[in-house]
This record gives sequence, structure tokens and C-alpha cells, in this order.
Amino acid sequence: MALITNGISAQSQQKEQDSIFNNLNTAIVVIEFQKTWTQKGNFLNRLIRKPLRENNIVPRTIKFLDSARQKGYTVIHAPLVLDKSNKEEYKKMPFAPKLMGAFTANTWKAEFTEGIKKENDIVANGRTGFDATEGSDLFSLVKGYDNLLVGGFITDQCVEATIKSLKSKGYNCVMITDATATSSKRKQKKIEERIFSLDSKQLLTKMK
Repeated sequence: MALITNGISAQSQQKEQDSIFNNLNTAIVVIEFQKTWTQKGNFLNRLIRKPLRENNIVPRTIKFLDSARQKGYTVIHAPLVLDKSNKEEYKKMPFAPKLMGAFTANTWKAEFTEGIKKENDIVANGRTGFDATEGSDLFSLVKGYDNLLVGGFITDQCVEATIKSLKSKGYNCVMITDATATSSKRKQKKIEERIFSLDSKQLLTKMK
């Protein structure tokens, strides 16, 4: 019997550790890399501002994604967008971002961070929860891939929840440590211990 740690087996982590990635069996999923988190002057940015700055998260992520695209990898974005004009979908959205007025459609808060999304990237639609698969077409977009390299915000909420859902469907998931951030080093380390994680440089050496 495989050892289970917080819903993720040691056997699964070993499989991911041994994986060699190529642009046919692997895609990159970027969760909520939006200005609500990365632009100065709002509450959610203040939550992760320190790790963003200390770890150069934005420039490192941009560099990693550009390198991956050059190798032919598909980049899939899973933004959260709160659109009051779509009443049925808006009702399903998490309460906290609605309360804070975050990720509001047709405002800068819902826009992608500058340099993150490129023309040929794919964007998941219909997302209604912290888990980026909830209500969205993300599962259909990753169909056909074995491995998913996951980054975004924040590590201990949307990123972890999405990875758990993806793994429940049999995907090998690797969290990109320098493309994720949360409110404290302790929380970040805790998730890195739960989920097999590599930094962008380590990943690029495994990406053929």
C-alpha cells in the first residue's frame, strides 16, 4: 500500500520525480496570474507582496513560460473573473473575492499580469471556484496530456485545490515553486512538502 500524505501518495510523487517531460505529454497550467495579485495598491497584493519581491516570482515566471513556449509547450491559463452581468455564474463564485471586489470583469483586476499571457496561449473559461477545474473547461483542455506543471496564486488555496482535482483524475502534477506564492514562507513550505515541487530551472532541465 502506498503511503498517503494529505491525499497525495508517495508512490505518485516518485512517479512525478522520475518523469521526463516533452511537449506532447506535458502542458503548463497557470492559475490566477492576474493583476489583482501582482499589481501594487490592493489588499490581495499586500498578502503576497513580500514573496513576490524576494523570489522575483513575476520575472521568473515570465522567463520560464517563454522558454517553455520556445520548446513547444502549451500554456493554459485558468483565471478567475467575476462578471456580475452573468448572474447565474456570479452566484456560484466564492464569497471572499466578491466581498473584496477582486477579479472584476472588464477592469484591471481581472487582467493578466503583464507579460504572462501570450497570443497562442489557451484560456480556460467558466471557472466558478477556488479550484480552477470547478465550473470550467480545464479538464477538457488538459485532455491528452500525462503531466501538468502548475503555477499561480495562491499556493495553499487555489493552486493546491486545483492540483488535488487534477491528480484525482490521474494527472501527474508538479508545482513550480518560483511561479507560486502565498502569505508566508511556512505556508509555502508546507505545500511544497505535500506536493512534488521543482523550481523553474530544475524543470527546464527535464523538459525535452
